[in-house]
Amino acid sequence: MEFCHDGLKLWYGTDDAPAPEGVIACPQNISITVGVYPLHPANKVTVYYRSDKNKLVQTISGVLQRSNYIASTQYFAAHFPTLFTTQKVEYLVTLSCAGRQVPNSSNTQPFPSTFIIDDSPPSSPVRLSSSEPSAHQLEQFHRFPCDLSYLATVQAQLLKSPEIIGKTPEGLKVNWFIQRGQVNGPQLNAILCPRGGDHMTIRPDGVGLLGAFATLETAEGALIQTRYSGVCELGEKGYQNFLKKKWPNAPPLRVVPRFLTEHPQYQWLNRLQCVGIGEVQMSDLLVIYDLYAL
Repeated sequence: MEFCHDGLKLWYGTDDAPAPEGVIACPQNISITVGVYPLHPANKVTVYYRSDKNKLVQTISGVLQRSNYIASTQYFAAHFPTLFTTQKVEYLVTLSCAGRQVPNSSNTQPFPSTFIIDDSPPSSPVRLSSSEPSAHQLEQFHRFPCDLSYLATVQAQLLKSPEIIGKTPEGLKVNWFIQRGQVNGPQLNAILCPRGGDHMTIRPDGVGLLGAFATLETAEGALIQTRYSGVCELGEKGYQNFLKKKWPNAPPLRVVPRFLTEHPQYQWLNRLQCVGIGEVQMSDLLVIYDLYAL
């Protein structure tokens, strides 16, 4: 399925963007991957759905999974809630960005895609093990809602010569320092002062543990402190390869920033727990991630 309108394109139900279709026996963990073009930090994917058991239209938000900066594409994942009992589900996927939307609602069927949940028991009884919950037990599980609000995209240019402390009992210690950087988005715009950095620990299994700190300065002169931990996946041989000055082209990055400031215009940041999803472009030593508030 592919839709194009007003310079935007989305697609799903393909090899790179799988989607639910046909009859689905398991009502749990049903998700859809949506590919979008062009890449933009303000892209938002929303899935509208309804079923023959519940005519009320409900929505789920897509969460950014990965970005391809060369092809200017992004991939979002949206997860349906558990849908017990046999029912037909219709859904519509939309992409919005800066006042534009695809598909165009004026010439598109309201719910162009469908799948059927059929969790009826098999003809012969199947005995559940003591560790396998029944459908009734699964219905009792409580799930807390989760929503992400896009704040900005962060880019930090690192100095080319990190400070290598070396091998320690905790892992390989490497200190990176920010040369310059910027934060740009609908809710936060600032520069990164060149006094921050990251005290990284590379574990023997190739996972880089971050201990980052930085100061943001806005156009109003507000100074905002941020500190965060996170992980950078360098690969199974990341530890050994780093010692040989070899690393992957764009290792994925996952961070959990928090902010502190006294400036009255930005004190709303003090209350947030944020997450960042991005990568490190090692050829340019450029850290880039999208910043979301939980």
